[in-house]
Amino acid sequence: MALTIDRGTNLVEHHQSTPLTALNDTFEVHADSDSFTFAVVVTGGANFKLAFESNFNGGASWFELDTSKTINANGQYIYFYSDKPSNRIRMRISEISSGTPSVVPHIGVAYHG
Repeated sequence: MALTIDRGTNLVEHHQSTPLTALNDTFEVHADSDSFTFAVVVTGGANFKLAFESNFNGGASWFELDTSKTINANGQYIYFYSDKPSNRIRMRISEISSGTPSVVPHIGVAYHG
């Protein structure tokens, strides 16, 4: 029996950082793509908001990809975005209502060849 493997032309880079714990802590990655996945593993029992932001020209201005996501329970959260061309992307703790969050960030960037 012959075994055939078809390899696609897509590449996904996975980036992970140390936990974000304070207001305006960020995790930023180079993208040059239009498809991203933001995932977080949350502990600490805090009530806070995450902002997912992009930069399309390499400058200092950041733009919100979506409205900030409110998280008020420990767990794993994942958010998918496509058709949003960006040069750099980041996640940022934009608000803390209570507690001290511990957010382990993951960003996946998809490249289509």
